[in-house]
Amino acid sequence: MANKITKLIKNYLIYPCTVMRITQNYNGKTSHYPHTTGNIKDYPFDEGCKDSNRDYMYCPCDQMKVMRIFGVGTSGTNTIWLESTSPVYFADGTTDYFTMLVTHPNDDDLKEIKVGDLFNRGDKICREGINGATANHLHISGGKGKFSGNGWSCNSNGKYVLCTTKGAYKPEKLFYIDLKFTSVISKGGIAFKNLPDSAYTKKYTPGKYKVTAADVLRITTKPAAKGGYKKFNELSDSAQSKIKKLNNNKPADGYVRGLEFTVTKVDDNWGYNNSGWMCLDYCTKIN
Repeated sequence: MANKITKLIKNYLIYPCTVMRITQNYNGKTSHYPHTTGNIKDYPFDEGCKDSNRDYMYCPCDQMKVMRIFGVGTSGTNTIWLESTSPVYFADGTTDYFTMLVTHPNDDDLKEIKVGDLFNRGDKICREGINGATANHLHISGGKGKFSGNGWSCNSNGKYVLCTTKGAYKPEKLFYIDLKFTSVISKGGIAFKNLPDSAYTKKYTPGKYKVTAADVLRITTKPAAKGGYKKFNELSDSAQSKIKKLNNNKPADGYVRGLEFTVTKVDDNWGYNNSGWMCLDYCTKIN
């Protein structure tokens, strides 16, 4: 079911709207073609969301920072620039910072936002607007790297295009579609990739597990590896005995492959037993 924010194992960049209905792609002759063919280019698309009303755009990665706002209360077309605060995983398999330019939000949304504001994954940023447009939509361009200069430059065709430290990229190179969050009406002829099932954090429950995907699974004092790793002699007596039995009578600083253990409580993808915390992504539940 779409429109539910799901926890991801990495900082994947996902499509920023709960409904995808692209009304003009980056080759669109209505207004976008000069963006993609000029000297300095970007690859904008228009997102109309589910209907003619004003739907929200959401933060598409773990966190984004507002870098610039232009046009509010003036004759300029309203535009907002956002930059990820950490590298993201792009749909083309690369990793870098992400910068996004969004045009047409109305004053009533942008006047509530200021430079330096932070948005976390799934936070509402702004709605479709009609500022400088004839119908409610968002004009979106994305690029790799960080915000550069004042965020845009006028190209040889007279169009203002996104400027980043690594350049603008086609949206299918940047965004995954998270089908648990976005319902697709129209991709606008763009070949987006769906977020793979492996991207989602698994839901774990207490019970019996077996180490299946690591030679030695390190044990920590706190979940999410926030605490220090434990040595062999810091593990429970039962765990030490099992480790030696599976490891040619040799100690190891963690649970070895094949070791079975019982988890009594869970914190996201981390499980706890009397030895400490371990990442359950490397384990298989057996009971």
